[in-house]
Amino acid sequence: MKDTYELYRHAVDDVWKGWWVSWPLSQRVALGDVLHDADGRVRTAGTLVDRGIAFDSRPGTPENTYKHDAQGSVSVSLKAAGSAADGFASLAVADAGARIGFTKGNTAFVVYDGLTETTVADTRALASALVSRGWEDWDDSLLAVTGVVAAASGTVLTTTESGAFAELRVRAGAGPVQPVLADLAGNASIEGRQALGLEWLGTDLTPFFRVVRLRKAWFGKVRKDYGPRQPGRGAAPVPVPPVLLEEAQDDPGAVLEDVSPAEQPPLGFTTA
Repeated sequence: MKDTYELYRHAVDDVWKGWWVSWPLSQRVALGDVLHDADGRVRTAGTLVDRGIAFDSRPGTPENTYKHDAQGSVSVSLKAAGSAADGFASLAVADAGARIGFTKGNTAFVVYDGLTETTVADTRALASALVSRGWEDWDDSLLAVTGVVAAASGTVLTTTESGAFAELRVRAGAGPVQPVLADLAGNASIEGRQALGLEWLGTDLTPFFRVVRLRKAWFGKVRKDYGPRQPGRGAAPVPVPPVLLEEAQDDPGAVLEDVSPAEQPPLGFTTA
């Protein structure tokens, strides 16, 4: 039996394979956030701006709506307001809504609407800035959020059992008389269910994000070539060696690495 995080992570990997997921789903993540990854937990640790690192952002172009394609294991039947429909037990004739049926266990229904993406615009500048901080007080347990996908609304349902279902009523005014799939993203309520695990509907969220860190090999190279980092060198500041900054400018990938979602601890975030 898979736990809820595993079911959700597996579901969204079809499109968001290189992205971390906000967990719990209500966790907000912002571009430029700094995270501390240690002891199996991710803790919030301020922002790049707090640490004197400014950056510019640029928009991405994701699809407006994302739906997990469960390869036939999830069926969606939409019901128009004012019409009766077979298979619905909890919705009134006047209601618009949908019936989500799960024909297989260990699966999820995921839909997000109103997606927008922002990323750090200048990777070279960020690499140089993190090298400067790495010379002083940034270590390889610190992660920088360099891309965020926000959603206006979303709905996530999971189950471990075949035959599970949910009936969703679209809120009045949330969509047309005949609903479409996007209307089920956060703008609905669950009126009937069977054998559901996670039931989550929300608005104004940030479901996906990317993080980078200074490569662990980079720290090893610095120790080998220059000895202890700046704090251990005495009272007088020692400038960052220009060759390190040049390397960051010439080849940011030699300095920074994207952190794989496989390294994301499933325990979620803490502010402590």
